[in-house]
Amino acid sequence: MRTPILALRHKRASHGQHAGLLLQRYLCENATGETGNPEEKRAILQAAINASANPEVRTLYGHSYERWKSLLPELTAASDLQTVGRLIVGLGTENVLETGIRLHHTYGMPVIPGSALKGLAAHYCDQVWGATEARFKKGGPFHELLFGTTDDSGCIVFHDAWFVPGSEGEPLKLDVMTPHHPKWLDGTAPPTDFDSPTPVPFLSVAGRFRVAVAWSGPEHAEAKKWTELANSLLNQALSEWSVGGKTTSGYGRLKVPPPPPPPPTPAPYKGKASDVVKAILLEEKTKKGGWRAQIKGHSQAGPIQNSDQ
Repeated sequence: MRTPILALRHKRASHGQHAGLLLQRYLCENATGETGNPEEKRAILQAAINASANPEVRTLYGHSYERWKSLLPELTAASDLQTVGRLIVGLGTENVLETGIRLHHTYGMPVIPGSALKGLAAHYCDQVWGATEARFKKGGPFHELLFGTTDDSGCIVFHDAWFVPGSEGEPLKLDVMTPHHPKWLDGTAPPTDFDSPTPVPFLSVAGRFRVAVAWSGPEHAEAKKWTELANSLLNQALSEWSVGGKTTSGYGRLKVPPPPPPPPTPAPYKGKASDVVKAILLEEKTKKGGWRAQIKGHSQAGPIQNSDQ
């Protein structure tokens, strides 16, 4: 009985290409509850991790990501944000396992829904920006322009944030939470010091996401500024307040990654005047119209003497 299950697990782990489909349709046996096998749960989570890191999947997803970027409206402001630690969206969604995760329906890659981003930005705008400028409070003209009301949509569209294909490592990570009082959490018994902690493995996300907001209102001279303002607001909210589940435990923060370090400065050349060296001719000339060159691989540059020979 066990041999066919082990064979199915191996095939699932090595051939799976859609993490979401694996999690929803490819359980080999019951993985939850008193009769569930915890090994099966960890095995299917690992299969999903392998699928998200599959080179063929990453290549296909990369093409779709570039197409998505090219189809964004002209008046769009976007940022690439890096997770600070881990992120989990959709933890409480209905799932065959005890925990869920929000993945792209077609490609099985992590995604942050635009509705979650809009809700976060609207609340942050009301509570933080509205504390110093009343027009950003909920019901104020600036808040309604950005987010709309129950009767009218706002002028800004919050697109789903796509996972950036160039992020290093696997998009999905194996994580664990340990509820110490499970019966108290489901309301069946009060907590006691004799309760046994129950480790619950789940999937979280690490990497970069492209966050994009676009203008959808009528033509306006200040439309670009409002769009950039909305993007700045969202970036602040994601950096300071986080998005998704378990934010009180440090999950869900994103921020602009630091710029890459500058290239090293070429070392100065130390040699004799009679040495033969290779040089690169520079476009910038001397004040008298003469040629200038830089020693290849070094920082020295200067005028060429005897250039008529």
